[in-house]
Amino acid sequence: MNRRRVAAAVFFSAVMVAVLGVIIGAEIVSGGQTVSVLRLRTVVQEGAAFSTEDVDVVPLRMAPGDVNYEAPGSVPEGARYALTLQAGDLLSPDDLVPAGAQVEITLTVTEPPPVQPGQSIDVFASLGQTQVLIGHSVPVVDVSGGELTVLVSSQDELAWVEIAASNTALHAVVSEASTATGLPPSDVAEAICDLSPASCAAGGSSAPSTSVPAPASATSAAASPTPSP
Repeated sequence: MNRRRVAAAVFFSAVMVAVLGVIIGAEIVSGGQTVSVLRLRTVVQEGAAFSTEDVDVVPLRMAPGDVNYEAPGSVPEGARYALTLQAGDLLSPDDLVPAGAQVEITLTVTEPPPVQPGQSIDVFASLGQTQVLIGHSVPVVDVSGGELTVLVSSQDELAWVEIAASNTALHAVVSEASTATGLPPSDVAEAICDLSPASCAAGGSSAPSTSVPAPASATSAAASPTPSP
C-alpha cells in the first residue's frame, strides 16, 4: 500500500515538474525581453521637428522582431515627423524623416487656402498661360498671412529657392489625403521644369507640353468679367 502511494506521489511530482518546465519554456520563447520604447505623450504634426518633450520612455515586453521601435537616445537630432501621430502611439523609425532630407522654404501664395501646420498642399506655378503642378502633398510647417513655410526635398532645394525668390504667381490647394547638388536653375522656367519634368517638352525645352487645371482660386478670378465703366 505504501509503495503504491509512493509511486503515485513520484508520478504526480514528475507530471508537475514537466508542466512547470513547459510553462517556463513557453515563457522564455514567447515572452522575449523587456525593452524601453518611446511613446508619444501628445499629438505631433507632420513636418514638426522631433523633441524629447514629445515622448515618454516606457517598458515593453516583446519577442525579438515583434515591433519596429525607436529606443531612447536613438533618434538623431534634427529628425522630423513623417506623418501626423496621436498621443499613445509608439514611435518607430518609419515615423521619422532623417535630418537633412528636407528643408524649409517660405512661399508667397496668392489667395492661400485655409491651411494649418501639419496639413499638406499642392503647389501650382504660373508658366505662360498654364498652371503647372510643381509640388504634390507638400507639408506645411508655418502659416503667416499669404506666406506658407513648407518642407521640400533637399534634392530640390535650389529649384524651390529660385521659384520663391521670383515674382512667379503661386497658388495652392489643400492636398486630399539628400543635400542639394548641381548648378542652380538659370531662370524660374527651368526651376519649374526641374520640379515638374513631365510638364516640359522633350529635348530640354522649358516650354510646358502639358498642364493641369488651375486651382479654383485662380480660375475663378480669370473667369470673372471686367465690370463696365
